[in-house]
Amino acid sequence: MNRVIKQIGQSGFGKKIGALAVTGFLIGSALLGSAQPVAAVGLGGEITSGVALLANAGGRELRNSIDDKMATEYGSKIDVNNTNIAAFRKYRGLYPTIAGKVVSNAPYDAVEDILEIPGLRQVEKDRIQQNLDVFTISAPDPALVEGADRFNNGVYK
Repeated sequence: MNRVIKQIGQSGFGKKIGALAVTGFLIGSALLGSAQPVAAVGLGGEITSGVALLANAGGRELRNSIDDKMATEYGSKIDVNNTNIAAFRKYRGLYPTIAGKVVSNAPYDAVEDILEIPGLRQVEKDRIQQNLDVFTISAPDPALVEGADRFNNGVYK
């Protein structure tokens, strides 16, 4: 193999190919630079790249409504209109049966409304009554209740 390479390298053809390759590399580097991100022209003619720009509306602090909700009682109690079924695991006797019924019958106007769930047995009502202080209520938030995320949010431990 080395012998073939030496023969090609000594011929005029091999020198021309080598010179062409080096020239192409140098021109390409000069025009394109080295290790530049790829830019593509979208359908509207604008150039987009892999850089994300975030706009701040009028200099106001950008807030995430879910983070705001976590700073309230919602972060420490079970919000009967928004909390995922897995949060009920922290409280003995509420998971999975009672939790499933509470989540399935939401939304509620008041925490006490969960005691009126159709088909709730007396023992389940008693268990809810014993734990009524761990519940809170807020308006349903689409970011928390849309889809089936209240039953399976894809977080596995």
